[in-house]
Amino acid sequence: MRELAIEIGVRALLFGVFVFTEFLDPFQRVIQPEEIWLYKNPLVQSDNIPTRLMFLPFLASASRRSTWRASCIASPRAAGGRVGGSVLPSCPFTAP
Repeated sequence: MRELAIEIGVRALLFGVFVFTEFLDPFQRVIQPEEIWLYKNPLVQSDNIPTRLMFLPFLASASRRSTWRASCIASPRAAGGRVGGSVLPSCPFTAP
């Protein structure tokens, strides 16, 4: 019961802070003269982003994972057969 009262109190406090800040005057940013150069950078005409480079790490890891999975399944021990008395510990598809 005490946890419920604390929870309700915290939520009421947060709601009160929200209502208080909601009705405050908006913040007006003043840009200082020594900061103006930061905002004067020229716009780039071509905004073409090469997506092949963006997805290259994902594709490399996906191909590596499928190769690992194929080698794990093709292994004589992956089907549950015991070679040397143990199952490959690195293959998630093996039966203990």
